[in-house]
Order: sequence, then structure tokens, then C-alpha cells
Amino acid sequence: MEPAVVPILGPTILRQRGREVKAEAYAVRLALGVVPVFAFLWALALLDTYKLVSFRRILRAVTWGSIAGCLCYFLNTAVFRAAGPWSSWHASLGAPILEEVAKAAYVIWLVRTAQVGFMVDAAICGVAAGAGFALVENVGDLNLLGSTTLAVWTLRGFGTAMMHGGTTAIVGVLVANRTAALVPGLLLAISIHAAWNMALLTPLEASITVLLGLPLLFMFIFVRSEKSLRKWMGEKFDQDMEVLNMISTGRFLETNAGRYLRRLRDVLPPHIVGDMLCLLQLTLRLSVRAKGDMILREAGFEPEADPSLDAEFREMKFLEKSIGLAGRRALDPLLPAGSRDLWEMRRLSDRD
Repeated sequence: MEPAVVPILGPTILRQRGREVKAEAYAVRLALGVVPVFAFLWALALLDTYKLVSFRRILRAVTWGSIAGCLCYFLNTAVFRAAGPWSSWHASLGAPILEEVAKAAYVIWLVRTAQVGFMVDAAICGVAAGAGFALVENVGDLNLLGSTTLAVWTLRGFGTAMMHGGTTAIVGVLVANRTAALVPGLLLAISIHAAWNMALLTPLEASITVLLGLPLLFMFIFVRSEKSLRKWMGEKFDQDMEVLNMISTGRFLETNAGRYLRRLRDVLPPHIVGDMLCLLQLTLRLSVRAKGDMILREAGFEPEADPSLDAEFREMKFLEKSIGLAGRRALDPLLPAGSRDLWEMRRLSDRD
């Protein structure tokens, strides 16, 4: 019986060992294509001195990128099968358009809803979304295992992953800096992606370009963003504190803004004008609190949880409802209601 068993078990063991080796090779290639990107993302998060982006937000961006990667995989597969001889055109231009719009959608939404306020947090979320997309794409491309060497796969996997993160970050940075830059940002990202797909450079040249270009780009973004953030915080902090002091000492009604509020008593009920002044004071107080939290984070301290914040935000919503739409519109010139002011309010209320 024993000799008859050997010919059967021999190939079985060899097949099992072959699958183990193949699985290990898959794991190595996947790590080479993705882990460096997440390491780069982690380094960016460490450089974020004001801790503008929480771990949960980064995780959400990675999740969105992964979902976008799955959707694009199925859509691209369907288009390639239907396009026939035109599939090369889709690979060069159609796929970059689809993929860049899909990846950037989440980052654009964050900027438009004032959940990111500066270039640096938009860049971090962009890299995170690109990393999630690259993770899915590289998993799908592991069927290249049998036809590529480890060196080629490293250049291809690592370079593509960095490209995906870089192009999405560029869109986020441009939109965060100026909303009107959405279309130019997408066009730039699509152009870079299309050039990559067309292999205008060799894999080595393209990877070196990405490895040298991205750190320089993000160095510029971090320096400019931090300078902008410091300037905005200093100016707004002093301005908000000055108005709060004037309100608490009764001098506010003698200012132009105070005279404006007094004139509103001729067209609005007195209690509405009183609620408007309370809303202004509460908004300014929360704005100062938010900036104080950012200063603490820059110094390396985590702000303590304040149980009264929930009550203050509920009071803000009550006052907004009390004064109504007309009162809110009349108060808009006095409230800190720019995109960055809304962003800091969201950070203070969400605590994520």
C-alpha cells in the first residue's frame, strides 16, 4: 500500500508548496506596491502639526478610494470588453478621466462642505483616497505575477500607487486653495494619469519622477499651508477676542457693527435682535475655542473634552431657528461665516 500512496501524495505536496510559494510572492508584490504609500501617508500625518486630519477621516478617505477602485475596475472591464479595437483609447484617456473623477469626488465633497479648510488637510485626504484606490488596483493586477520580475513589479506597483495618491492630492490642494480651480485641477490630474498610462517614460524614469516630485510638492504645500494657517489664526483670534471683549464691556453697541444691530430694531422685534446678539457672542466664543484647541495640538497637547460643547451647539441651533432666515441673513455680515470659519466649527462639533 505504501508505494501506491507515494505517487499520489508527491504531486499533492508539490502543488501545496507551489501554492504557498505563489501566495508568498503575491504578498511580497502587494506589500511593495502599497505599503510605501501608506508609510508616506503616515509621514504626512506626522508633519501635520495642527492635527487637522484625524485618523478616522484618513480611514474614511482610504475606504472611499477602495470603493472607487472597485467601481472603476468593473466599469473599465465592461468598457474594455465592449470597445474592442478602441480599448487602447479608453486605457489612455477614458480610464484616467473615470478614475480621477471617482477618486477626487470624496475630497471635493470634503472641501465643499467645509470639512477641510487648508491645503495640507486636503492633500492628506487626497493621498489617502489614492492609496485606497491603488490598493484595489494592485490587488487586481497581481495576475502579472507570472510575467514580471520582482524589480519590474516594484517599479510598477509602487510608482502607480504614488501616482494615484499624488494626482488626487493635487486636485484637493487646488480646490482647497481656490474653489474655481476644480476643473483645472481635474484636467491636470487626468493629464498626469494619461501620460503615465501612455508610458511616455520608462517605468524607472516615471517612478523616479514621482519619488522626487511628490516630496517636493508636499514640502511646498506644507510650508505654504502652515504659513496661511498661522496668519489666519492670528488675525481671526485677535479680531474675535476684541469683539467678545467689546460685547462683554458694553462697548460693542458703539461700534459700526453695534449701530447696525440697533438699526435692525426698527424692522425686527426687540427679542429677535437680542437673540441675534446672543448668537453672535456664542459663535465668536466657539470660534476662539476652536483656535485655542489648534494651538494646543501644535504644542503637542490634546485638548480636554468639554461636556458643555454639546449644549452650546444646541443653543446655537435654537438661536438660529429663533431669529429665522431673515434674521440670519441680516446677521451674516457680522458672523464669522467664511469657509474656514465653518470648517473650524465642524472640527469643534464633530471631534473626529
